Amino acid sequence: MPRHAEYNRDTVIAAATAVFWERGYSQTSIGDLVAATGLQPGSLYAAFGNKKGLFLEVIDRYNQDFIGRIRRLRLERGAALPKIRELLQQIVEEAAQGNAGHGCLTVNALLEMSQHDAEIARRLQAYNAQLRKAFAWLVRDAQTEGDVVTGQDPNELATFVINNIWGMRVMCKSRPDRASLEAIVTGVLTALQSRQN
Repeated sequence: MPRHAEYNRDTVIAAATAVFWERGYSQTSIGDLVAATGLQPGSLYAAFGNKKGLFLEVIDRYNQDFIGRIRRLRLERGAALPKIRELLQQIVEEAAQGNAGHGCLTVNALLEMSQHDAEIARRLQAYNAQLRKAFAWLVRDAQTEGDVVTGQDPNELATFVINNIWGMRVMCKSRPDRASLEAIVTGVLTALQSRQN
């Protein structure tokens, strides 16, 4: 039985994430992944099945990390609305530092693959539902604290915030100026608060 080279799965997924993020799924070849991860094709196929298998694991890891970040943020001390502001503001800071030019990996995958691959589309839809639920808890906390209107469905408000995050991520691909992104952050927070009226 052939013995495949040992490797660190986290390191391989991180390297593959960088390639998929920069090039997209369709434009990434097995050769690109071999060069980035250091795995030979046989080891890559043995570990992930094929390019799509690796991409699905990349998407899962990326999404689980972001959902986990929101859940951890909710457990931290402090009011919920500033935590929402922090998530939005981080996109501004990443763009200002030149680290957001590839946009959001999930949004990129949605735009590129959701109409062409049912399995990837289902995986992304499931992620979106989990993300909305995590955000809805933050919104619900803000409602309890009196910062967001209690009569508004927290799931709808969570969807509103997420859609703006995605829009900012797409904008980042065109290297917007900081003021434009800051205006979106202000607009989202003002809209959330103005819904009390």
